[in-house]
Amino acid sequence: MLCFIYIHPSIHFQGSNYNYKPPTMVMANPTLLLQSFFFFFFFLLPCLSSSCPEYQKQALLQFKSSILAIHSSFDALDSWNSSSSNCCLWDKVTCSSPSNSNSTSTPSVVIGLNLSYLSAPLMPFNLLAPLFFIRSLRVLDLSWNFIKGQIPALGLGNLSNLVHLDLSWNSMKGQIPTLGLGNLSNLVHLDLSHNSINGQIQALELDNLSNMVHLDLSWNSINGQIPALGFGNLNNLVHLDLSRNRFNGSIPLQLFQLQYLQYLDLSLLLLKKKGIPHRLDVGFPPPFHLIKRSPLPLL
Repeated sequence: MLCFIYIHPSIHFQGSNYNYKPPTMVMANPTLLLQSFFFFFFFLLPCLSSSCPEYQKQALLQFKSSILAIHSSFDALDSWNSSSSNCCLWDKVTCSSPSNSNSTSTPSVVIGLNLSYLSAPLMPFNLLAPLFFIRSLRVLDLSWNFIKGQIPALGLGNLSNLVHLDLSWNSMKGQIPTLGLGNLSNLVHLDLSHNSINGQIQALELDNLSNMVHLDLSWNSINGQIPALGFGNLNNLVHLDLSRNRFNGSIPLQLFQLQYLQYLDLSLLLLKKKGIPHRLDVGFPPPFHLIKRSPLPLL
C-alpha cells in the first residue's frame, strides 16, 4: 500500500545526509492550516489506520504454521507473526487501499500474495487450504515451490476474484478440475506450466474463461484432443502455449480465428496438420511452432 509523506521545506537533502534549517517565525496562514488538516484526514490517517481483516490475518498465520509443522527451519515468512496486527505490512502481501465516502467505508483487504520461491521442498497442496478463505485475492503466485498433489476443485473455486494465477514449476499431477477452474471467470493470466498434470481438457473447463489473455499449459502430460469449442471461446486470448504435452488429433481451426492471438506454441505435440489453411502452414516445418505477431489471412 502506498502512503504519502510530507517533507517539510526546511529539511534539505544532500546525498544521503540532510540539513535542518530552523524555520522562520511567520504568522499562521488559515488556508495552509486548512489544507494540512485535509491532507492528514483524507490521506495520512487512512494509511496509518488501515489494517487487513482479522480472519485474513489468521488464515495467513495458519498457512505459515502448516509449513513450519513439516519444515521447522522455514524462515521465508519471518515478517508474518501474531504480534504484528496489520498483515498488510507483511512481506509478500498486497492489500487494497481503503476508501471512504459520505455513505460507506471500505477497509483494506488482501488482494495479492507473491509466494514464489518459498524454499519449502515438496509442499503438499493441502497446506494451501487456509489461503482459499481469502476470497478477496486477485493475484496469487505460488510458482517455483514444488507443490505436490492434485489441484483441489473446491478450494481453488472459492477464489472467484482471481485475475492472475501462477502455479508453474511445481509437482502437481492429476487432471485440471472442471469445477475449480470454471469458477474463476475473472482470470486474465493462468500459468500451469512445468508440472505433471495429465488427463484431458474438457471444453466445459474453458467455457467461463472468456477474459483469459495469457494461458500457459506447457511442459505437462495433458493428452487427448485440443477441444475446439473450448479454446474457440477464448476470444481475448493473446498468448497460448500448449507445447510439450501429449495432445493428439488435429489442430482445431478455431485457434486461428482468435483475432487477438499473437503467440501460439504447439511444438513437440503429436498433432496432425490436416485441415490447417495452407497460408498458415507455409514456413512452419514440424514440430509445428507458430508465433503469430500480426493478423494472417485465412484463405
